Amino acid sequence: MIESMDACDLCGLSLRHGSVEWSSDEKTYQFCCNGCRHVFHMLIEATDAGDPSRFKETTLFKQCQNLGIIPRTEKDLVNRSTSISADSAETPTEDSDTYVTRNREHLTVQLKILDMWCPACAWVISEALQKAPGIKTATCNFSTDRLFCDYNPILISQQQIQTIVKKLGYRSVLPEETLEASEKRKDLIRLVISIFLTMNVMMLSFALYSGFITDFPPDTVYKLSWPMAAMAAGVLIYGGRNIYGKAMAGVLNAALSMETLITIGSFSAFFFSCYNLLAGSLHLYFDTASMLITLVLLGKTIETKAKANIQKGLERFFTLMPAKVRLCDEQFPAGRFVAAKHLQSADVFRVMEDEVIAADGVVIEGRAMVDESSVTGEADPVTKAAHDVVRSGTRVLRGNIRIRTTAVGDQSTFGQMVQLLQKALEKRTHLESRTDRMLQWFVPAICLLAIGTGAGWILAGSTAETGIIRAVTVMVISCPCALGIAIPLARVAGIAVAGRQGLLVRDFAAFETAPEIDTFVFDKTGTVTDGRWKLRKIQSGSSMTANEVLAIAAAMEANIEHPVATAIRAYARDKKMKLPNVSQVVLVENGIQAVFNGREIKIGSEKFLAREMAASQGLLNDWASTLQAVTSRVYFSVDGKLAAVFHFGDRIRSGALAAVQALAKADKRLMLISGDTPDVTAFIGEQLAFDDISGGLLPQDKASVITQLQDQGQCVAMIGDGINDAPALGQSNLAVAIYGGSHLGKETADISLMRSDPLQLITFLELANLTNHQVKQNLLFSFLYNGISIPIAISGLLSPLVAVTAMLCSSLSVIGNTLWFMKKAPLKLGT
Repeated sequence: MIESMDACDLCGLSLRHGSVEWSSDEKTYQFCCNGCRHVFHMLIEATDAGDPSRFKETTLFKQCQNLGIIPRTEKDLVNRSTSISADSAETPTEDSDTYVTRNREHLTVQLKILDMWCPACAWVISEALQKAPGIKTATCNFSTDRLFCDYNPILISQQQIQTIVKKLGYRSVLPEETLEASEKRKDLIRLVISIFLTMNVMMLSFALYSGFITDFPPDTVYKLSWPMAAMAAGVLIYGGRNIYGKAMAGVLNAALSMETLITIGSFSAFFFSCYNLLAGSLHLYFDTASMLITLVLLGKTIETKAKANIQKGLERFFTLMPAKVRLCDEQFPAGRFVAAKHLQSADVFRVMEDEVIAADGVVIEGRAMVDESSVTGEADPVTKAAHDVVRSGTRVLRGNIRIRTTAVGDQSTFGQMVQLLQKALEKRTHLESRTDRMLQWFVPAICLLAIGTGAGWILAGSTAETGIIRAVTVMVISCPCALGIAIPLARVAGIAVAGRQGLLVRDFAAFETAPEIDTFVFDKTGTVTDGRWKLRKIQSGSSMTANEVLAIAAAMEANIEHPVATAIRAYARDKKMKLPNVSQVVLVENGIQAVFNGREIKIGSEKFLAREMAASQGLLNDWASTLQAVTSRVYFSVDGKLAAVFHFGDRIRSGALAAVQALAKADKRLMLISGDTPDVTAFIGEQLAFDDISGGLLPQDKASVITQLQDQGQCVAMIGDGINDAPALGQSNLAVAIYGGSHLGKETADISLMRSDPLQLITFLELANLTNHQVKQNLLFSFLYNGISIPIAISGLLSPLVAVTAMLCSSLSVIGNTLWFMKKAPLKLGT
């Protein structure tokens, strides 16, 4: 590296653009830019170099040079710049899955969009960004006020994306950011000033209207009219600036919206009033123009706050994951804060009281009470200690635990839930897609209708003034805001309420499908049963107690790798048994034998202990009663005599019977299918009173059962474990997964029951009915409003002021109805 007095002390390049200095105890260093100064500091701190001048001898410095972070020479810098320029000139092909430029994949940014008033706003933003160079995909969601954008960072930056959004008349921030207090204050000031000016316009209007009764001299008319015109202009220019910006963006992107109608209506009234003012007429409508803008600002302020209340639950959910985590290592065993995104699998981190767990993992030290309601919806806290599994997004209420991570980021339980919720909020139902298509032609149709109304009144002999006022009234009262927000708000509310009940909704269409289901098909293992093969019970004779039998058996199985041995050890560990000493342990076919206190002990199958069982038939008859769903028995003998029997198997979930009974009461057809043996499946099915029972089925056989039911005209819901039952779930009309701790992204389901409780299915069906009723109510309000108001406006019975008030009331009725639903729906569930 060539160095001189005029060279950078880090990279050695000339200080052609000036220098940045930093002084240590021994020397003043010069750098060509702030970047080099920061890298220099990082190198010193990372290597703990006592002598800053020797940092170039460190391995880290050489690695930075090899990676190109620090150029070696001027020629190296030129070559690197040329390479970057060449990369920038490359354009991704249209059919590529991702933007890749010399191995640089596209980036994804998520922004929170402010000031969206209806779905047309979201459509305008998406369309405008799609046309920008470097944007691969852009999806703006009105329901959540979120923009998801995949872009090539070489062709366009995040700041440029936000600039495009700003030019369209909307503000954007990162999800973790909030609108600055100054910005909120500006919005409030704009509203207050608009109200003040409009009130004065109205006051002067009342004075001017008396001129229709009393003759005013021209000088008086001018003295009243010009201040009105000036103040109305102030309202339109200052108060309505954002409205016009959105209207213009909609026109340029061929997506006319509510703002288009408000802009045309307000300026029509204003310029017509200016024309009459210059003509000396008393027919001025500055109050109408001002009131249009002011009432829209007031209504949207109320709507924004109400919508924020509806989204509040989901916003809290999306922002629940902590940004920092206490990472524990050899240097910092108590933990030091690092960015949570740097957490990796197998790392150890510490969580203290009132902190959120940042990743899935296993507790390795400590004890804590954990609130898992964010994942399961269950309010009761759970005690977690060593060897217990914890999930991301849950909160430590009391205690202090150290956790070894098993899944981080998007792969963690909470990360998967966030991704799936975002996808569910982006999906549109068939009804919503139809409504959105209608909205695209609704505004142009209203514009034509307004023009036709005005022309009709003029042709019928009315004045041009009357025709214009009638046209403005039709245009304003017909704004489709209520229709546009009817389904999106209901969707957000339904998914938010479902989340609080421990229901993960993947597809909002499931709400529409649920009432149509007439047949429910349940898988057995892992759905109506726990799905875990365990030691369920020990029955012992008079010679030993069950605990003594368990302790001896666990000692004998201590070093054996077999499902039976594992289950016995786990059962003993749960009971905190102290294991005795056993000797002469011998593993044989179908069993194991050993010596305890000079007595011969055997554990094994019926075949292994056939002689002992034959001699203990009376005892076996006494043990005839078994646990539900017993699948296997292992026998225990002492000195040739049967002493105990171990019952292994699955167990029916606590809520399964109640769920089946509720569905049977609703006259639904019920079917149980399983890959387990027909006998075991029949035993479980009889316990739960299923109508039809089929066992011994392969995954493809289960899917065939669903197909056969559908061919018979049945609308079928399949309830399974989400992964093993994927073919049947995919074939069904409604797929419901019982969450079992697996990767959520691999589950094939419309709904996941996060508490793993079948009774949650009944909760979802009740919520689906309530949500569908909410959607119908919102749409009914919207269609009734337009169906009644438009003919009245055409007939001339309404003024523009009444029209804009009615328009805002229609939107507020939909929002108020949705807020009422969110408050009352949880109270109605389960009643």
